[in-house]
Amino acid sequence: MAFDIVGDIVILKPPLKYPPEEYVKKILEKHKFVRVILLQQTDVQPPYRVPEYKVLWGENRTETIHKEFGLKFKVDVVRTYYSPRLSNERYRIAKMIGDGERVLVMFAGVNPYAIYIVKFARPKVVYSIELNPFAVKYGLENVEINKVQNKIITILGDVRKVPPLISLFGNKSGYIHSEETYILDTLSSGIVLNLSVIEPCADYRIQELYDKIPAGKKYIVTNNIGSLENPYKYNGFVRIDRNKFYVYNFNENVVEEYKLFGEMFDRIIMPLPREADTFLDVAIPLIKENGIIHLYQFMFEDEIPEKANEILDKYASLLGFEYKILNIKKVGDIAPRQYRVCIDFEITKKDC
Repeated sequence: MAFDIVGDIVILKPPLKYPPEEYVKKILEKHKFVRVILLQQTDVQPPYRVPEYKVLWGENRTETIHKEFGLKFKVDVVRTYYSPRLSNERYRIAKMIGDGERVLVMFAGVNPYAIYIVKFARPKVVYSIELNPFAVKYGLENVEINKVQNKIITILGDVRKVPPLISLFGNKSGYIHSEETYILDTLSSGIVLNLSVIEPCADYRIQELYDKIPAGKKYIVTNNIGSLENPYKYNGFVRIDRNKFYVYNFNENVVEEYKLFGEMFDRIIMPLPREADTFLDVAIPLIKENGIIHLYQFMFEDEIPEKANEILDKYASLLGFEYKILNIKKVGDIAPRQYRVCIDFEITKKDC
């Protein structure tokens, strides 16, 4: 019987050999504090990497507070990805952080890695980027719950879209997808942003929905401001030109110039095993020479360590960097002889 416990919620994993009622009975006999039991019905689903669940027993809720290593994480297991099985791995990473490091966490979820790092190390700052607006909403709450507001910058947005403009984004900021479902999710999450950015969209309904997202400042990304029907309803616009971008502020009548990929980090964490390697093209420009990347992958037993070298050789050639593998660590099995693996590697030299 495989299951996870997140707070007072049990997530039962398929396949089941016996009727669900038997598992419910056994779980309740052993874990008296449990208030909800869910059956996971699918693998993680796009776009937010969250499985579908069926309620087997208990209260009509999916929100809980999970405790591990003295930390508290508020999470809705139906709307946000969270794995209690990675608690030891999060602690391992946190204890590797050197004093004064600048750290970037991609695919940050409800901010567990960022919070571990600030609680168990002494970084200068931790940036976290997450696509799921519900996860960002809980991530911001978790920062407050754990009293680490001063060192974590939480950004809503696609890990491919945010890094080039990262100098623009402070805490509680976001790069909003110009897709109706995504904007509706952002509105439904209840998140309030200090700053938001969107790309132009010909669909006026999407523009109207974006205008409803609460944000202190709003910008639109365009290289042709004259093509927009009413650009002055925004605070300004962002124009990208080669290796720089410019922020035009209408109200203040000023233009700010930034370098693309303008922030540099000592360490980047990429905890998305299915496809994290495909985002190395946006990670490498942000990592300092001699910086460290923690890249997560799924591997079969007989692929370790050769597959790690294959992946890094491929991207080293494509992106122009040299590397040294520091460690390849199994951080949990997902099937017989198949593991979640973290490749800890150093960028010894890079061209970009």
